[in-house]
Amino acid sequence: MNRDNMMSWSQEIKRNVMLYPSERVVSFLAKNFGDIEGNAKKNALDVGFGSGRHLKTLLEYGFRTYGIDYSPECLKIATHNLSNYPNLLELRNLEWSEYKSGVKMDVIICYGVSFYKIKSSMIEDLQHAYNALNSKGKMLINFRNKENWFYGLGKEIEKDSFLLDDRAGTYQNILYTFLDLQDAQKMLEETGFIIENIEREDYYKNNLKEKHSWWIFTVRKD
Repeated sequence: MNRDNMMSWSQEIKRNVMLYPSERVVSFLAKNFGDIEGNAKKNALDVGFGSGRHLKTLLEYGFRTYGIDYSPECLKIATHNLSNYPNLLELRNLEWSEYKSGVKMDVIICYGVSFYKIKSSMIEDLQHAYNALNSKGKMLINFRNKENWFYGLGKEIEKDSFLLDDRAGTYQNILYTFLDLQDAQKMLEETGFIIENIEREDYYKNNLKEKHSWWIFTVRKD
């Protein structure tokens, strides 16, 4: 992750401490991990936990919960907000590619973070996620697609990866990669994941001028 991405992410977290989880994350957990008592024996990891909104959801679902984020500001905020949960076992300030643990995960949430890298680095992260999961473990992950309003608004570092410029507003100086559905499927399958479910989310902001769009995958390790 480049330094500009890290600084922009930290500033965004400070401006907007998000309190409530994504509906898609809640739906994923409710569908696949509704046994709260059984979850007490399972390990969950939130990759790029931000202000901690999905960490909190994992904790309330009973998981032995871990989290990583490359922003020191995020670590400070999440630690302050969630320190009273006894099942919060570890929060670490590092890159996903640097994460090493003897604990295998039953759940990984990688929501809103995978697309801040070029494709080769995204594939490395997916391989890392696959290795971190237990057999039958599941991951929820999303990718930005090419219908996002700021697609192409910057210097193209490689195909479909852009270092965004001032035309992208608050996204300026952030590297984004945008994927077709087929590209996203191929990356996941070639990494070894079994795709269980694919969804899409679209919404508009700024008086309908800005479209945001994602592919959302539930995958598992056999």
